[in-house]
Amino acid sequence: MSIETILGNITASGEVELEALRASADAEIDRVTEEAKAKAAQRYDSSRRAVLGPVSGECARRLHRAKLEAMQIVSRARDEATAAALSQTRRRLIELRSSPEYAQILRWLLEDAVQVLGGEELNGASTQRSMQPQIEVDLRDESLLEALIAQLELDLTILPRLNSWGGVIVRSGDGRVVVTNTLEARLERAAPYLRQELAAFFMKQAA
Repeated sequence: MSIETILGNITASGEVELEALRASADAEIDRVTEEAKAKAAQRYDSSRRAVLGPVSGECARRLHRAKLEAMQIVSRARDEATAAALSQTRRRLIELRSSPEYAQILRWLLEDAVQVLGGEELNGASTQRSMQPQIEVDLRDESLLEALIAQLELDLTILPRLNSWGGVIVRSGDGRVVVTNTLEARLERAAPYLRQELAAFFMKQAA
C-alpha cells in the first residue's frame, strides 16, 4: 500500500471520528440545554411561589380581617337599632297614660294581676280587713282604678303610693304573694325576648 493510500485512509478515518465527535458533542449540548431549561423553569416556579406566597397570605389575612370588621359593623348596627327600638318602646310606654287606650290597658293589667294572685281572695271572701288584699297604684290612676275595681266587683284596699308609668302591684292579704304588673316591669320581663326578635328581624332585613 502506498504512502498516499495510508494517509488517505488516516484522513478518512479522522474525518469519520471527527464527525462522530461532533454528533456526540451536539447531543450533549442539546441534553445540557434541556436540563438547564428544566432547572431554570423549576427555579422560576420556586421563586414565584416564594414571592407570591407571602402576598397571597397577606391578601387572605386582609380579606379575613375585612370580613371580621364587616361582621362587627353589622353587629354594632344591629345592637344600636335594637337599643333604639327598645328606647322608643320605653318612651311610648311612659307616654301611654295620656292616651285614650290607657283605661283599657290598665284594666287588662289589673285583670291579669288578679288572675295570677287568684280571684277567690279578691271577690269579697276575706272577712278580716287586715287580711284584705292590697293594690298599689300611682296617685294619677287612683280614680280610674276605683272605677275598674267597682266594675270587676273586687274587694281590694287601694294604696296610691306607687310611682310608675302605669299599672298595678297586687299583694295577697298575708303579703306572701306579690304580683307586679306595671308597665316598666312588663317591659323589663319582655326585654330579652324583644331583643331576640328585633335582632332576628334586623338580621333578616340585612340579608
